Amino acid sequence: MWNSVVVTCPHQHWCTPLENIFKDLKTDLLLVVPDPDHEGAGVGSGGATLNALLVVVEHLSARKGFTTLDSDLLSDSKILILHVGPSLLPLPSALLYTDTGSNGLPRTNIERILSLVEDLEVPGEGVMVAGTDIFLQGELNVSKGIDYSGDISLFSVPSSLHYATQHGVAVSGSNSVLQNILYQPDKNEIEKFCQDGMVNILSGLLWFSPKVAETLVKLHCLTPLDGCTYMGADSGETSLKISLYYDILTACCTQVSFADFLIGNCGKTLFRGRHSSPAMVAARKHVWAEMREFRIVENVLKGLEHKYLPPWESLDESELIIQCKLIHPYTFGNTSLVFRLGDSIIFDSSIKDTSCKLVMGYTANLKEESSVMLNICKDPVNIIYNVSGTLVSVIFSLTDKFFEPCNGHGGQLFGIPWTDALNQLNLTPEQVWNNISDNFRTMYTAKLYRVNGELQSLEFITSNHDIGVSLATRSSLHQEMVCRSLEETGELINPTKYTDIFNLAVKDGWSTVLLQVLDKMALADSATKDLAERTSRLAFILAMTADLLGCMAKGEGGLRSGPANNKDFSHGFSLMEKGEYVDGLIALTKARSLWLDRPVRMVRAARHYEGVVQLLIRRTVMSAESQIMVDLSAAEARPDMEKEIKIQCPARLDLSGGWTDTPPICYELGGKVVDLAITLNGKKPIGCLVRRIPELQIEIVLDEGEVVFIRSHSDLENHCNPTAKGALVKCCLISAKLLSLESNDSVQVQLKNILGSGLRLKLWSELPQGSGLGTSSILAGAVVAGCWTAVGCRFSTRDVVHAVLVVEQLLTTGGGWQDQVGGLHPGFNLGTTPQDHNVSVSVQPFKPSPGFITALEKRLLVLYTGKPRLAKNLLQNVIRNWYSREPTIYQCFQENYRLAGTCWEAVTQENINCLGDCLTEYWRIKRTLAPGAEPELVKNIFTALEPYSVGGTLAGAGGGGFLTAILKEDVERDVVVAAILDLPGSSKIQFFTPAVDLSGMTIKYI
Repeated sequence: MWNSVVVTCPHQHWCTPLENIFKDLKTDLLLVVPDPDHEGAGVGSGGATLNALLVVVEHLSARKGFTTLDSDLLSDSKILILHVGPSLLPLPSALLYTDTGSNGLPRTNIERILSLVEDLEVPGEGVMVAGTDIFLQGELNVSKGIDYSGDISLFSVPSSLHYATQHGVAVSGSNSVLQNILYQPDKNEIEKFCQDGMVNILSGLLWFSPKVAETLVKLHCLTPLDGCTYMGADSGETSLKISLYYDILTACCTQVSFADFLIGNCGKTLFRGRHSSPAMVAARKHVWAEMREFRIVENVLKGLEHKYLPPWESLDESELIIQCKLIHPYTFGNTSLVFRLGDSIIFDSSIKDTSCKLVMGYTANLKEESSVMLNICKDPVNIIYNVSGTLVSVIFSLTDKFFEPCNGHGGQLFGIPWTDALNQLNLTPEQVWNNISDNFRTMYTAKLYRVNGELQSLEFITSNHDIGVSLATRSSLHQEMVCRSLEETGELINPTKYTDIFNLAVKDGWSTVLLQVLDKMALADSATKDLAERTSRLAFILAMTADLLGCMAKGEGGLRSGPANNKDFSHGFSLMEKGEYVDGLIALTKARSLWLDRPVRMVRAARHYEGVVQLLIRRTVMSAESQIMVDLSAAEARPDMEKEIKIQCPARLDLSGGWTDTPPICYELGGKVVDLAITLNGKKPIGCLVRRIPELQIEIVLDEGEVVFIRSHSDLENHCNPTAKGALVKCCLISAKLLSLESNDSVQVQLKNILGSGLRLKLWSELPQGSGLGTSSILAGAVVAGCWTAVGCRFSTRDVVHAVLVVEQLLTTGGGWQDQVGGLHPGFNLGTTPQDHNVSVSVQPFKPSPGFITALEKRLLVLYTGKPRLAKNLLQNVIRNWYSREPTIYQCFQENYRLAGTCWEAVTQENINCLGDCLTEYWRIKRTLAPGAEPELVKNIFTALEPYSVGGTLAGAGGGGFLTAILKEDVERDVVVAAILDLPGSSKIQFFTPAVDLSGMTIKYI
């Protein structure tokens, strides 16, 4: 997305740790740029921005082979500048956890900011500047789009008047052009700008057009502004601290005068904390001259709430502590990323010390003076820092004010009067604040903590703290928690998208350790679980392994879906197919070890693991064979050879719950689907003809008249290739037990023993390919029923439903059971499977009243979109997302399951409008589960239908195929048809006349 990303920071020793944090950003150029000021005062957000622009242009110029700076390169560059400010805590605000409303892996503020700027639809060139001290909570609403028409786009968020008095307020006119920026204004001052009790405050996000960015770069040549940049520092210039908003942007505000800007008094209250030294006056003169021509357009980010994370005075009741109390716990054993008990909050720690109000950092043995501090401290905070390789335990009170002077007028240390605190520590003011004037004798400057034998202040410790150690500590905690939770429970701690964990492991460098943990889990489960549960559990673990391999490729190995039949993995596949799981897993691990050298081979290895997952899912679903109660040996009179058996079936419309019938969802969550059997244009559109023939062979007549013969085992061997001619029929013959590849008998002997003849089969469908109406599974049901009828044995529709489920596994297409439930039974049916690894499908029918049927048929619209649906890729992605344990996806499946219950109530109550509502919700769920299921034409059709329908959905998986909708009462069908055919690209759309089928699958002799 970004050509260049520049991260600014206050200290040189932060650069390497921050480079590691941001190294995986998708950008051509990543730069971490420290403030050029060596005295620790910093150069402010304005100085850091100028320095960042100078450095990035210098690097871009060098990459072009130029020997001088060329700011024209900004005209076609898209740059992101992230300001990581100083911090009183071991990690800056950018790297603190924030409340996401999720109980999954805690997210840092920088992750939130990066996600947010992606949603802002930034133009293809220009500079986005983002501060990282502000947490923007909520869901961004950009329905009206973002206005980038100005020279500068400033982003603000709504705020209460009380909160706004502590921050920067944006004031703009009716045209959204910025008039002023008020710094910490009085409540009375901003009431006149109030709308509905709210004003707009700065969000920390800005966008500069290339022209403005070029102008800012030129400022580095002007004294004293060059003191903000590394060039000025290297030239011996005095450093200068300037604000981006109040010393630069206010020059562009339409109601700010030159006089007020020059002395830093624009916005009336800007004098707070500002100054008008000769250097600042000179700097502002240059800024005014260069920047006054530009205009700023304000964009209000609706739906977001401003949370300033750095504490103003004390931690008590700061936004930081409020956020800490909202974050969902993430803990395992004694190790915590986030943990709360009562009023105690613990972050990034392997201890659960609830004697403190806040604990941050790794376990550290408290020094004697730290123990004394804990004893005297009220509402203690214990934070671990690392200075020069030494862990330092810093104790203070939650209520301590960092910058309040400790003198005769007041001040406290450790939550008690400062004089009492020093007395109990046997320290004198001279020891603690040597050579510091009274007004600067604060808790922040007090030398209370022993570092390498000397007492040092919080100011010294925070300036010299090694954030790399804190990040390494966090990484080690990640590894410990994830690996231990998997080893001890077989699951992750909280509902978490596994790929988030895996990407974290790759980034932190412990993905190989995690891979070994997954291997151990698989071996342990392969030796201990019951058969059906074993295959299901192994599928889950190997799906995680496949995802981890994909993450290890870092997006550089190609598409995840692809072939999985390389000879290196064939031995492992063969053993797994035979059920020799321990040896199979060892063989797979050995093969994989040779494929970890390059990203492309990692992705290919992931495909093979995913292939094994599909194999294991098939073996789990094959438990459905136990539900088939057909006894071929108890055959009654077989039909004469001159008689042809004709099986006809309706199509099915899925009304709710689809995808929950798909393995593994159907047995891990449980499945529930509402189906409707329909005829189209007065016909059952799917069927087959079966005839016994004297030759002991199978003849499959294809559409073109070509005949596929089965005379030997070798003719059956390609049954598992869905694209092989006659593959569906071959799988049906195996599932129906007419033929077996495992039998030592020839095909002729098997046919003679079971059937006394051969068979000739011809299949047909009057539906377009890729209809989404369940054609292939319904055809399989027709073939199985025809085969059993030819044998002369007794069978039920339930037997056929389970036999088709076996067919899907033999065919390796991995489908579920809703198609045959809907296409073999008459009318409305509710299909269900329990949450059980032994798969069993139950069907509950409903017999509608004639009046309901008439009313529904009048309002039911069925059309073919002209675009065949691509269920295979959709199916692979949905199953992958299911195994990834994405909380949103899991919740969506649960909603889908519940929706099927609601839909069934609508059906049984014969409530057509409620049924329409269910179709609309069902379509929303399908789009969530399978992104890409709604092509542009389909989207346009639904838009055209809005005035005329109460709900609709694409049939099946989506992506194309048939669309069904329920029209409003008294809507003329011809009007709707005309509206749809008027759409661009509608030439291939076909309309059908649907009717509720009341007989289901029919079998007759002709």
